[in-house]
Amino acid sequence: MSIEFYYMFIIQGESMEKLKALYTPFLKLFDKIRLFLDKKNHIEESVVGGIDIDLEQLYEDPEIAIQVQQRYIKTMDDIEKHKEKYKSVVNEITTMQRIELMSGRGKAELEKLCKVYSETLVKKGEFKDKIHGQGIRTVDYLEQYEDQMDKIIEMMKGHEKNQSMVKQDLAYLESEKSELLYQSSRLKSAYKFVRHAFIVVAMLTAFAALILTIFFFVNKRPILLEAMISMVAIIVATVWVYIFRRYLVYEISKNQKMMKRTIELTNKTKIKFINNQSVIDFQCKKYRIDSSEMLELRWENYKNRMHAERQYKNISNSIAAMMSDIEDLLEKNGIGEVDFILDHMDYFATGKGRKILLDKHIAKKEELYLSLQKAERESGMMNLVLTNYKSHTSHEKWKEK
Repeated sequence: MSIEFYYMFIIQGESMEKLKALYTPFLKLFDKIRLFLDKKNHIEESVVGGIDIDLEQLYEDPEIAIQVQQRYIKTMDDIEKHKEKYKSVVNEITTMQRIELMSGRGKAELEKLCKVYSETLVKKGEFKDKIHGQGIRTVDYLEQYEDQMDKIIEMMKGHEKNQSMVKQDLAYLESEKSELLYQSSRLKSAYKFVRHAFIVVAMLTAFAALILTIFFFVNKRPILLEAMISMVAIIVATVWVYIFRRYLVYEISKNQKMMKRTIELTNKTKIKFINNQSVIDFQCKKYRIDSSEMLELRWENYKNRMHAERQYKNISNSIAAMMSDIEDLLEKNGIGEVDFILDHMDYFATGKGRKILLDKHIAKKEELYLSLQKAERESGMMNLVLTNYKSHTSHEKWKEK
């Protein structure tokens, strides 16, 4: 009964603190006397706090007394912790009961604030995840270019587009150069063939003249018709060879001029390519990127993170304002456990949630009460054993004297 009376005094609140302080020593003394009377007749062997105690061994082995003493100290610490937890749970139960005594309008306002607070906390967590999802802050250096980053991206895209066109021109010129080289080789081969053909025509002319002369002088027959035919054939062949040779000379000259022009354009294009590439490499090194696409992606990541950080800051300010509103509402109704309510915001958002939380705390209160009773029984028994041990030790020393 003394323990029950003791916890009845705790529940009463601050007004009972002085009365509790007055009665506590007497209650503890009563518990010790009761435990001593219960155990006095037979304490040869028992188990206290997980330690097997045999009084005969206890009197002979001081180590057992040391173990009991250590266990007793730990149990007393546990009792103090249980008392603190019990008092905290009782205060929280009292807070929930006071909330239920609030007016309907007050409870509705509290539920509304709790719901908004809970939803805002979820949003805050989402933006926090977005911020942490960026990983290491590798794009912070873009802050110094924030005002001109859009222009920088467009400028880089322009350089890369220009460089792409230069590459296409260079590829076209290289292919044209290859084609001109191929045509030049064919024209030179044709020119060599024409030169050989001209030699062949000359040789055939000489051979025809020789044959006709032989026929004329040996056979003594007229060769006018054969001579005319041979002459026409030779003239036609000679004219064809001459015209084709002039054509080849013209084409070779034209090919050489085009080759020279192509080489000049290729060299100019290569110089332009090198200059553009130097500008692009400088920009890539300056902005720590490989291309305008990477810069654009980093800029998007930077803007998204900045937006998330601004939202996170705004939400944090909103949460602080809501906490202040909740605290003001609770103070108007004489409730001071603001942290407890904020930690269990989802429960206080509905009447059903508050009932569930109250039932949990009542069950927790009963559990702590039983644990505290058990710990106090153990401490009382260990105190009795240690008292007997000290009395026995003192008696033995007196006998020795």
